[in-house]
Amino acid sequence: MQHINKNMSPPALTAILFFFSFFFTFTAINAQTPEAVLDSQGNPVQVGVGYRLLPPIRPFGGLGLGPNRNHTICPLSVVQMRPLRNGLPIYFAPVHQPTEGVVLTSTDYTLWFNFSAISMAAMWKREPLDQSVGKYFITSDFVFNNSHINGSQTIENHFKIELVSGPGIMGLYKLSWCPTVCSTCEKVLCKDIGVHFDEDKFSRLALSDDFPYVFSFVRKAQMEQINAL
Repeated sequence: MQHINKNMSPPALTAILFFFSFFFTFTAINAQTPEAVLDSQGNPVQVGVGYRLLPPIRPFGGLGLGPNRNHTICPLSVVQMRPLRNGLPIYFAPVHQPTEGVVLTSTDYTLWFNFSAISMAAMWKREPLDQSVGKYFITSDFVFNNSHINGSQTIENHFKIELVSGPGIMGLYKLSWCPTVCSTCEKVLCKDIGVHFDEDKFSRLALSDDFPYVFSFVRKAQMEQINAL
């Protein structure tokens, strides 16, 4: 991963992120058959295992939870963390397949942050259109036990992982919202998930017409080993 000055101002960091996205012209690799998603060490990403989704340029942060735009407690927004913060591990479960095995591209998954100490999970969800900014934001619903993987989800909870291509890019992915079961979504709402910088100075995940949030999968156990050094 590349590194940049951690003391850079937010506008400078934003400019670099914009340039990075523009330069690589991120596009999904069109594969008829879903392929295994690989982590930063080249190993298949596993269902039910925690991974941090970290940008290839540091110190940009990983993903976590933050206040929503209405300044109410729930639902919390899924946000990009501040520089040098790795964020929370994210877990995946296939919507239409057994809840174990290897994570695949171009396949519907539910995503969640796990809070095992209180037997709850924060399951990702696409919100309705926010008319004030014209964005569909990604938030989280807190659910008990394993209800995030036992059929309680709706199409708003279905996300896909896609491999991206570009000069010098290897092992980078993006998320999209385009449920396979939704026959009308493709024409209307099938979009990548990017970062929206709002007036509250939060970097919120939202459906994007521009540049996706691009990342590599770093296994939770690997990050703990790095932090212990």
